[in-house]
Amino acid sequence: MAMNFEELDDATRRCMLEEFELEMAGDNPYYGQNLSPRGREIFPELMSEAIQRGNEETLAAALNRAALWNPAEQYVRQGVIHERRINVQQQSERLALTEFNTWYVRGLARRLLNEGETQCQVYRAAIPKWGEPAACQEHEGEVFPLRSIYEGHRARYWPTQNLEALSIPFAPNCHHTIRRVT
Repeated sequence: MAMNFEELDDATRRCMLEEFELEMAGDNPYYGQNLSPRGREIFPELMSEAIQRGNEETLAAALNRAALWNPAEQYVRQGVIHERRINVQQQSERLALTEFNTWYVRGLARRLLNEGETQCQVYRAAIPKWGEPAACQEHEGEVFPLRSIYEGHRARYWPTQNLEALSIPFAPNCHHTIRRVT
């Protein structure tokens, strides 16, 4: 089910693309953890295309190719490092949802700030397949300063983890985004 991005129009897409291009031109752009070297190479093009003409679903479909992903990932359970095969479809959907939403929030926040708005509201843009983390749900419906949302871009996980930061999406696979306060 596609996310309901209430202001995904040409003006928001322009802001999204400008913000994305700024990050990609910087010293430390974000890529999904499990993308292969080929995936990291092609990701900026796929993301740019989704921002300009698509959404999280078109991005997930474009990422859903085994060659774009590492074959396995490491994880820790009870202090022991394990390895498991990458589920390409699941990883594609997760990265696409999180990244498209990240750029929607960043772009819309910039647009609203440029229009003189000072606040935004968090809302659930779709029902997730699986439950969302508590951090997502606890902010639903709350109103926040737009500047805090704009400056909180990726602050919870990139480049360093700051779990005290206000960042939307709140976590990977979060189905919450922002809207204009009316």
